[in-house]
Amino acid sequence: MALNDKDPSLKVAASDTSGEDKDVAVGDVLDYAGESDSMHRGDLHRNFKTRHIMMIALGANIGSGILISSGKALRYGSAPGMLIGYTLICCMAFVMLNILSEASCLFPTSGSFIDHASRFVDPSLGFAIGFCEWFGALTVIAAEGAVFPVVVSYWTTSVPTAAWMTVYLVVVFGFHLMPNKWFAEFEFATGAIKVVTMLVLIFTMIAICGGAGSTGSTHHGANYTSLDAFPNGFKGIASVFLLAAWATGGQEIIGIAAGEARMPRFDLPRACNNLFVRIMVIYIGSSVLISVVVPYTDPLLLKNSGTTAASPFVIAMVHAGIKVLPDIVNVVLLISLCGIGSESFYTASRIQTAMARMGMMPAVFSRVDAAGRPYWSLLSCAVVGIIMTYINCTTGGATAFTWFSSVSATTTFFAWITIPITNFCMHRALRAQKDPAFTEKYAFRTRWWPAAPVFLLVSTLFTLACTIYVSASPIEDPPSATVFFENMLCMPLFFFCWFAYKLYFRTKVVKPEQADLKTGRKHLTEQDLEFLDLYYSQSLWKRALSYVRF
Repeated sequence: MALNDKDPSLKVAASDTSGEDKDVAVGDVLDYAGESDSMHRGDLHRNFKTRHIMMIALGANIGSGILISSGKALRYGSAPGMLIGYTLICCMAFVMLNILSEASCLFPTSGSFIDHASRFVDPSLGFAIGFCEWFGALTVIAAEGAVFPVVVSYWTTSVPTAAWMTVYLVVVFGFHLMPNKWFAEFEFATGAIKVVTMLVLIFTMIAICGGAGSTGSTHHGANYTSLDAFPNGFKGIASVFLLAAWATGGQEIIGIAAGEARMPRFDLPRACNNLFVRIMVIYIGSSVLISVVVPYTDPLLLKNSGTTAASPFVIAMVHAGIKVLPDIVNVVLLISLCGIGSESFYTASRIQTAMARMGMMPAVFSRVDAAGRPYWSLLSCAVVGIIMTYINCTTGGATAFTWFSSVSATTTFFAWITIPITNFCMHRALRAQKDPAFTEKYAFRTRWWPAAPVFLLVSTLFTLACTIYVSASPIEDPPSATVFFENMLCMPLFFFCWFAYKLYFRTKVVKPEQADLKTGRKHLTEQDLEFLDLYYSQSLWKRALSYVRF
């Protein structure tokens, strides 16, 4: 197909009628539409634009994990432990997305690593990680809904808890009643708000380091001059691993979103670069700054655990006498809760649809309407999410939910173990079938392969072992089965699903010669190649500028 400016789905002009080459505008390149909705009747629509995928990579999962739980990480690990834990987990997240993108560029299905594990390793592994991810995402919806009234209580406690939960659920589910592009726009808007707010907070922390605020109060790195650098020893660092994974995990949504991305080969590598920026600026930058301005012994870290009052950002601003900004943090946290809830609802519904199409769930959940909505999956996930949210209104229900939500606590670790194993098996299948996937033009290949998947697998096993250790021997509580499984319930669930599915369906490990390299495969079309030729023909600064065009 020739490129021309008359085609509304591809606004890139390679040359004018006079035969002279034109500059390829950054804006024109990013308006590439790829496939039209008409090509996906009865299927998920590829409506996610480049800017949507970029913002999901940049702003997804910024919420209570970094704004509030970072205070708990500072309290347990002090400054050195926090920096060690966050740095390792952030490096793992970046490597994981690179590895996942390699498979998702070739097989951009909504099942993502669940589908890849089933086709390259063993269907039972795909079912186990798929079920844990699906159930874990549903518990995240309810967990964020339970936090929503707590955050609002910063201003008022006169409104019933259930009423605030209802407001939250309406926002979370509302955008999914419309075509998926509305969810993409919602995620883009909330992601942009979160990113801008984090940048404001980081600059505020820098100003506080310099003595800003009415009191000019700063602790001048008290954590680094303390003789007790590791107050809780290795347990403190081990605790940070789980908290950091909760704050930075969830990047797997980008692989699932690739199933509805217009051009995965273009979008996913850029998402990896965006994630690197988020890791370095937001997570690592925030960790360094709050460890300088807030001592790990600060009494406010010990009070109001789980509320914005225990946020190290708010504590630093309170000590410095800065007004208004703490209220803004609260508002942004409410937006973040709705955004993460919506992301989790999206993830659960798409996983359920993909598993139904793989024969792992009832076939009815595979149905998609003309607008690209998996309506039965959305309905069933909404019902479960609503029930699990409202059970938090009672003491007994909240106790039961604590157990349910523990599934999501360590699901990230099991996903990050599955992804590198799947990657090795995919490479083995491509070699066995002499598939030229990585020798084709513009093929995306994982940086530093095979060192990258080895690093991810070993480091994930190490951090999981540390989490098991600190769950069995916690810092503040005596050892007990209750405390252990509040963190580690995902582990027995994962292995039960794996072995139960394997025994019932008699699944076998996939032989590399028989692995499916066709279903869901997305080869670059002539149109795709022309587009990429035009994009990479631009100067480096123009390509860099495209990352900030929204």
